[in-house]
Amino acid sequence: MKDQTIRNINDLGKVSRIIIIFFKIFAIVGIVCSLTGGIIAAVIPGDSIQMRGSAEADVIVDLDKLPGKVFSVDEGSDSINLFGTDLSISFKENEKTDEGTVYKMNASAGKMKYSHLKPLIVLGLFGMAVFCTLVLIALIFGQKLAKALSVCDSPFEEKVIKAMMNFGKSLIPMAVFFVLLYGLSGVGTALAVLVVILFIQIFKYGAKLQQESDETL
Repeated sequence: MKDQTIRNINDLGKVSRIIIIFFKIFAIVGIVCSLTGGIIAAVIPGDSIQMRGSAEADVIVDLDKLPGKVFSVDEGSDSINLFGTDLSISFKENEKTDEGTVYKMNASAGKMKYSHLKPLIVLGLFGMAVFCTLVLIALIFGQKLAKALSVCDSPFEEKVIKAMMNFGKSLIPMAVFFVLLYGLSGVGTALAVLVVILFIQIFKYGAKLQQESDETL
């Protein structure tokens, strides 16, 4: 009869397998939807959709409560080119109230064609498909690890260690993806993956010591 701790590990493996199945479904749906959306976005003619509009807002600033030497309000207007479209912004003082000085801000965008946003949208959708694929790969190896744990007689068995090592390796492409996509902001994810791999290596070494101890006895 198995030890209670081993039975708990087996149960945890079985529960993990069920949970991973649901996540795999979501990942597959994400891949299909992202690829379909990317293909549709790529074939839509760039001049088939056009957008233009304007907006205005009141900005209330109480200069008495702000450090004058650090904070100042510059009035005027400016134009910038955003995604191939001229965007005009004006900022002018309108009135003074008890709450502070009211500035009128107006923004207007000229005709923006879908072709201006098309590369960004297509790249984003295909990038999401790549991410979902990497997640699916990690889930597949995670499911194999969960299966090994659900039937093992010891967490130090060779098949468990092998499944654990493969799962750790499957996380590496995801870490690289985050670093390439987010730069320094993705380093945190890469470090988290490295920590997981480090713990797996420590566990592998512990399994080796356990095996040598059993052989000695």
